[in-house]
Amino acid sequence: MVPNAARKSLFHPNPERSATLPSRYYFDPQVYAREVEEIWFKTWQFVGYIYDLKDPGDFITADVLNQKVLVSRGKDGRLRAFFNVCMHRGHILAEGKGNKTIFTCPFHAWSYDTTGALKAAGNAENVAGFKFMDFGLSEIRVEQLGHMVFVNLSDQGPALAAMCGEIVDEFRSVVPRYDQLYNFRRDRYDVKANWKLAFDQMECYHCPHLHPQIMGKDAYLEPSFDIVEREYWATHYTHGNTKVIAGEKGTLPYEFGADEEINNSAIWWIWPNLMFVAHRGPSNLKTMHIVPDGPECFVMHIDNLIADDPPQEKTLSNINYNRDVLQPQDLGAMEGQQLGLHARGFFQGRLMVDRERSWRSEHGTHHFDRLVWEAIHGQNYETD
Repeated sequence: MVPNAARKSLFHPNPERSATLPSRYYFDPQVYAREVEEIWFKTWQFVGYIYDLKDPGDFITADVLNQKVLVSRGKDGRLRAFFNVCMHRGHILAEGKGNKTIFTCPFHAWSYDTTGALKAAGNAENVAGFKFMDFGLSEIRVEQLGHMVFVNLSDQGPALAAMCGEIVDEFRSVVPRYDQLYNFRRDRYDVKANWKLAFDQMECYHCPHLHPQIMGKDAYLEPSFDIVEREYWATHYTHGNTKVIAGEKGTLPYEFGADEEINNSAIWWIWPNLMFVAHRGPSNLKTMHIVPDGPECFVMHIDNLIADDPPQEKTLSNINYNRDVLQPQDLGAMEGQQLGLHARGFFQGRLMVDRERSWRSEHGTHHFDRLVWEAIHGQNYETD
């Protein structure tokens, strides 16, 4: 048997000819180290919501893996982001969220305004050649997308609006009262699997087997998974079974009526680690943020955004079903796959991509995996 590390990859730019990513891409520390540098530190990362940054002085803090980030609304109304570190000795500058027009380091009291300019440094007048302008906070790119805020640690690459700005128009077309959404509840999942497996499930080949309550015999969804691909994001639609929804047969997995604000479920994802789901029912949008914790674990936060305050019982039924049934099914499959990927007798599988791009086709998985491959290797498909 040829050792897996020595075998040539059969991942191909044409999805109809492609294998899966090699198994070691899901546990090899060297692959993960490349992903950190080439993906996580060079892409747009979700850090919070704009309603926490409405007024001058409002700020939030966040992590991009091990990098601390501070986002602030300036007195001039402009949104700015910085590495959250004092430029004196490297102490974290701020924690949590709130409102400040001056950020003072708790270590030696160096102070900065909302533009990142250093405003106070004790004993600076007695230090030879000291210039305040040399020690401003290190600024990073920040953009708003709908109600979300993103940062990018790299100054290279496209603007977020150019990359996926149209997704907000889709949200508004599918999710009524989109601009009234608020985060009702955050659900956290600690998953013993590689982060990419969350996006490798962007197919419905698995749906009747893994989720029979929603796409099995007499389930409320027809076998369907229509995909619209763009370079760095995609939309996935499923369609309801009218007879089940009308109560003529089958059972409903959670509470909803025959005519809701959202009648067909939609899924979106933005490269590299953000997913959104609008399920049938009153206005809702689940923001699913996936962050790795090493090569074989990830943390997923699901923010359940809803428009009604207080929520309708149907809405609670929806988000509780997602938390208690749907996500455990998906995450359990990922953890089982993670264990199997270590097998010495498995190197690569075959992506089941058909020419018709039917609901069972796995071209959505290939779309995401191609972005992973090219982030690491560029257009070189003979590397591995």
